[in-house]
Amino acid sequence: MFYSVNDRRKIILDNFKNPTKQLSLTDLKELSEKWKIPFLTFRNLEDGCGDTLHLLVRLENSRIEKIYFAGQKSCLITVSSSNILCSYLEGKNRETSQKIITNFQSMLRGEKYCLDDYPLLKVFSDITNFAHRLGCINLVVKAVASNLYS
Repeated sequence: MFYSVNDRRKIILDNFKNPTKQLSLTDLKELSEKWKIPFLTFRNLEDGCGDTLHLLVRLENSRIEKIYFAGQKSCLITVSSSNILCSYLEGKNRETSQKIITNFQSMLRGEKYCLDDYPLLKVFSDITNFAHRLGCINLVVKAVASNLYS
């Protein structure tokens, strides 16, 4: 699917303004305690960026049952990419999740990728033109990958 610049902007802004997978840090802590699953915290310290992302993943039988993040002090790109990626990963098994992440990483590096079943991730296909923003998305990808595969 091809998105115009205006379509991309709208999708990114919508996922920033109305993130369905973002919780307040207080709510994330409460879920973490309720589920007895620790959440992980990731910080982007590159290029003076101060984004912080807290991630909580509930796995059941190698499937992502629930995935939430708190990133209230993070930028538009970090929040919107977190929301889109988390939305696609919820309900997927580890193998499918890894394929999504691997293809997303390939796209971010400007390599061949296949995200046909996950079109909203393609709104970031030109992020390589904005090197200072690449770290925002990589924060999300690294957070999810390390949570699922460590």
